[in-house]
Amino acid sequence: MKSEHLLSILEETAEKLGVKLRYEDLKKGEVDTQGGSFVLKGERHIFIHKNLSVVEKARVLEEALAEMDDSNIYIAPEIRERLEKIKNKQKPAEALS
Repeated sequence: MKSEHLLSILEETAEKLGVKLRYEDLKKGEVDTQGGSFVLKGERHIFIHKNLSVVEKARVLEEALAEMDDSNIYIAPEIRERLEKIKNKQKPAEALS
């Protein structure tokens, strides 16, 4: 899948989840981040540095979306699989008993 198409689908997924997505200059002054998600006044937001490549924007958006509950919306199987892989990497290893 081409990076531009992937980013477009991820943006649509964020919209379905009710997430406010913004591309901003996040490398000004004291701030130096590629982006991330946060909740402000009960609303989920994702900010992504606007000067990243399309591939990097998609990666940041995938990582942010993987943190969210997407079980109530339709996501294309290929995209859901990508998000699940990220979710599984984020889970801490379970203690052996």
